[in-house]
Amino acid sequence: MKKIFTLFFLLTSGVIYAQEMPEMGIKVRIPQSDKTIVAEINEVSAVPSPKANLVYYWYYANGIHSTQGGFSGKLLDGQYSEFYLSKNLKEQGFFKKGLKQGPWKSWNEDGTLKEQTKWKNGVLVADKVVPFWKRINILKKNKITPADTIKKTAK
Repeated sequence: MKKIFTLFFLLTSGVIYAQEMPEMGIKVRIPQSDKTIVAEINEVSAVPSPKANLVYYWYYANGIHSTQGGFSGKLLDGQYSEFYLSKNLKEQGFFKKGLKQGPWKSWNEDGTLKEQTKWKNGVLVADKVVPFWKRINILKKNKITPADTIKKTAK
């Protein structure tokens, strides 16, 4: 009887403390005349009300749509890839609740990198690139530090 009770206890406690399965998204493949799109669509819980200035990307009727300030379908949420007919990458990035997030890259048909951008919550983040003429040592102004002025006055 003790063995049966112990076995029953072990089996029921295993069910109670079992790990929860991770949420798996739906991966859709949309062939078009000039490209193929592969995107992840997850059931997004607690979607905030759309903001008027942001562009949301969503899936409906076997197509990817984008609308500023709203959506009417399942929001894209996860990895997104577009391919040329030659199967080379055309564009790749990540969506979070329908908004572009993180680094996005686009390529020419021959596979060379065309553009690289960074997004945060659907807003394009500007790269702070220092112009070439500011990186050249010749054009930099000589900065005088307080220690230099003390050395000059001591001489």
